[in-house]
Amino acid sequence: MRRPVLWLLVVVLSWLPIGAWGAKSADQPRKTDRPVQFTVSVPQAKSVAVAGSFNNWSSTANPMQATGADGKWSASISLQAGEHKFMYVVDGKTWLTPPVADEFVDDGFGQTNGVIVVR
Repeated sequence: MRRPVLWLLVVVLSWLPIGAWGAKSADQPRKTDRPVQFTVSVPQAKSVAVAGSFNNWSSTANPMQATGADGKWSASISLQAGEHKFMYVVDGKTWLTPPVADEFVDDGFGQTNGVIVVR
């Protein structure tokens, strides 16, 4: 008599989505946002923003805050795991290659993008 019950259990489990009992399907995206601190020194700037592949290269989406009289600017941005290209935009018009990044790549426009890798 136990065989029909076991067979029924196997049939029911085979119809459940993979995530129904705690496992994750390979094609289900995981939310892995992590805060990343961007910091740059631009003493003469009136404004600085972070533009990158994570915000469609918007020069206004992620403004930075001046952190003191020494010209340092900072912003904390939540990014998903992966590689993200970025640059700084000074005073809304000057694109600045990051002085520090995990990697650097040519942007195809004669400048260099920084790359940050979020694990």
